[in-house]
Amino acid sequence: MAEIFLSYRRDDSTSATGRLADALEAHFGDERVFRDREIGAGDDFVAAIRRSVESATVVLVVVGRRWVGASDAAGRRRLDDPGDFVRLEVELALAARVAMVPVLVEGAAMPSAADLPASLADFSRCQAVELSDTRWRYDVDRLIEMLQARFAIDSDRAPLDPAGGIGGVTRWGVDLVDLAIHPRRLIARRQTGRAGEALRAFAFLCAAIVIGHLVLLAGLDVELIASGSIGEKAVGVFAWMLTGLLIDLLVAGLLVTLLALAWRLVDRGAGYGRVGSIFAYVFGGAWLGWCAGAVVAVSAVQLIDASWLQRGLAGLHASMAASAPIPTPSMERFDTAPMRGAAMVLLVLGALIWLATAVWCVVAWGAFRRSFAATRWQAWLATSLWITLVAAIVWLPLQLV
Repeated sequence: MAEIFLSYRRDDSTSATGRLADALEAHFGDERVFRDREIGAGDDFVAAIRRSVESATVVLVVVGRRWVGASDAAGRRRLDDPGDFVRLEVELALAARVAMVPVLVEGAAMPSAADLPASLADFSRCQAVELSDTRWRYDVDRLIEMLQARFAIDSDRAPLDPAGGIGGVTRWGVDLVDLAIHPRRLIARRQTGRAGEALRAFAFLCAAIVIGHLVLLAGLDVELIASGSIGEKAVGVFAWMLTGLLIDLLVAGLLVTLLALAWRLVDRGAGYGRVGSIFAYVFGGAWLGWCAGAVVAVSAVQLIDASWLQRGLAGLHASMAASAPIPTPSMERFDTAPMRGAAMVLLVLGALIWLATAVWCVVAWGAFRRSFAATRWQAWLATSLWITLVAAIVWLPLQLV
């Protein structure tokens, strides 16, 4: 999905929009700039516009002199028509809280709220930029600088401003914030089909797994993982991290394989690479949320009974050494009387973190539907098939034991 969406009225600013689109595509790349001419024949125009607007980082609304007053064959103002595509694009951007930048061309002025339908009133408060014919190249370069600095949009070219050396760090920071707040939008936007996007998704997954294990380790006593000298502890911690990374990658790989199979049965256009790229973000975010909630909950348990965790890990190590089934930590010596004050606050906080993570996962899961332009029933069917396959993989070995 493109990061820059160009909204314009054809009989108002086609020429200026074309010049602007050429400049943006030359700098950012064709795949990062969207305009309506890229919608394929036979596609649902409204659905395509909705997906593209909601997945965009920023919507550039090109406003010419006739943007407000353009009328149809019957003399009615187009903006007053709920079916007007320009009005629809602005309404979708406002509803999805996508950043909008009015771009004034050919001497146009910014419309006031009184000039607009009520549903577009907030558009009048957006800060506009002006592209003048007499200094077109300069103004476009300043717009590109702003898009890179404010929205951290990727570019195959270096920043126009040499001082923008921290652009990479800024871009990662913006992406992480967008992933946390608008996961479906960010994940769908990263499905450009480029090899770099797949590598970025895999890097995020690995980083999330490692950070998650570090968070878990922060809630444990290092002595429970490794004992001895500082060097021996360092080796033990490294082994803990490496083992956790490999196990989680194997689990993620199995889940991706099953999910790709499910989507393949529903939609033949859903390839393994695209499914894997989306799932990497979902799995990584879910893992971070689960680990954060776990370390808070473990801290609460430690306040209540400091030896409970040691007993549980000792039983785990003993069962692994004897190749016996992993036991459930015993609660018979667990004193629940102190379960109040700070411990109760931590337990509630841990539960809230897990709840927020579950909600985030549900929202982020919508990136599959948006990226594959699937219908609601296709998305539900693919998800149901995947859950069934995962349940079968878990259930069959248990029947053989």
